[in-house]
Amino acid sequence: MRKKTLLATGLLLASSLALAQTPYPEDATYRALGGKEGIKKITDTFLELVLADPRIKDNFADFDIPQVNQRLQEQFCEYAGGPCKYTGKYRDKTMDGVGTVRDMKSVHIDLKITDAMFNALAEDLQLAMERHGVSTYASNRLIAKLAPMQRDIVTAAAPPAPTRPDMGRLLATGGVSTVEGSGGGGISPWALITGYGTRDSWGGNAHYTRVQTQDYSLGTRGVAIGVADRLELSVARQDFQGDLAPLNLLRIQQDIVGLKVKLTGEAVYDQDRAMPQVALGMMYKKNKGISGLGALGVTNVKQLGAKDDSGYDYYLSATKIWLERSLLVNGTLRATKANQMGILGFGGDQGDHVKLQPEISVAWLAHRTLAIGAEYRRKPHNLGVDPEKAYYDVFAAWFPNKNMSVTAAYANLGTITVFNPKTQKGWYLSLQVGM
Repeated sequence: MRKKTLLATGLLLASSLALAQTPYPEDATYRALGGKEGIKKITDTFLELVLADPRIKDNFADFDIPQVNQRLQEQFCEYAGGPCKYTGKYRDKTMDGVGTVRDMKSVHIDLKITDAMFNALAEDLQLAMERHGVSTYASNRLIAKLAPMQRDIVTAAAPPAPTRPDMGRLLATGGVSTVEGSGGGGISPWALITGYGTRDSWGGNAHYTRVQTQDYSLGTRGVAIGVADRLELSVARQDFQGDLAPLNLLRIQQDIVGLKVKLTGEAVYDQDRAMPQVALGMMYKKNKGISGLGALGVTNVKQLGAKDDSGYDYYLSATKIWLERSLLVNGTLRATKANQMGILGFGGDQGDHVKLQPEISVAWLAHRTLAIGAEYRRKPHNLGVDPEKAYYDVFAAWFPNKNMSVTAAYANLGTITVFNPKTQKGWYLSLQVGM
């Protein structure tokens, strides 16, 4: 029983003590929370959600919830810039004012709190604020103060080998699936690892994406797995087709195998640091040949001028989430010689060496379930028959729950070949399901 009480104390005060560290000097957040009365309602709802949450409710039996409620109200008020002072002290793992004051890490060292537990509290707090009409902007500012305390509060040792999915990460923090299968935006990979598995677990997803322009369509289907929020493996097949004569029979397929490793940083937890999350990735691409142009004697991309029908892309991505601004920014630098992502082969008569190409993504976190943004991806120009231009899109990604996301976008793919100089524009739709 005492172990449960200690764990419950640690979990609840994870939010309380975290918010004590850096209260805002102005009262804008305090007013957005509804003042003292609004904070009381939020805290009441927050604790109701915690006590009903199957992920953590069993840890709060026989615990003095009214006392914690009062301390949290004081804490939220002070942090938000309101006229309050936190009167409680966390002494020797109890709340009775007896014992020696200890720092955050030593207080939680024996409580074995996991990332999934920490994130469950954050999600319950988000829901409580949402139910009381608090704006996403103000909610994110509160969560931004809680997030950095993960470094001291999460004290459970990571298992030697993750065994099952825990769905423990915050909603939307795995991104969506790109047209090449990796986790990120629609056309550019991000440093985020796909899925909702924490460092103690793993997660995975399957996706189907379709891009439809005036004259062509591109379908991508694939699966991806994220392990221990550190390693990502993905497999995808692209299917490119012509829709109008004389290319209505054109079909080119490509297989892509991806690997991504997180190197440093935490996009969500490091709200008090400038360092972004950084990941290094690789994609092996194998073109499966061309069908539908047999009458012209063209069955392989090399016959269009490409030097190879397979190749590698290497990329370095950096992702930063500023919760206080409800903003995500990603920058990717890709080393590649792929023509139209490899659909038209690799290298060509205009160049056959690896080029560094920048990619940029920006997203506004409009709601905990919705991100709205834009992406830009520059590409090499290696083929004389392919006056390749940059890709860009504007998108909205909806995350109704952790098992599904839907992304819709308007995409501009530039010009595909000199035989059809029309700029290809159209819609992009992607469905991702996972665990």
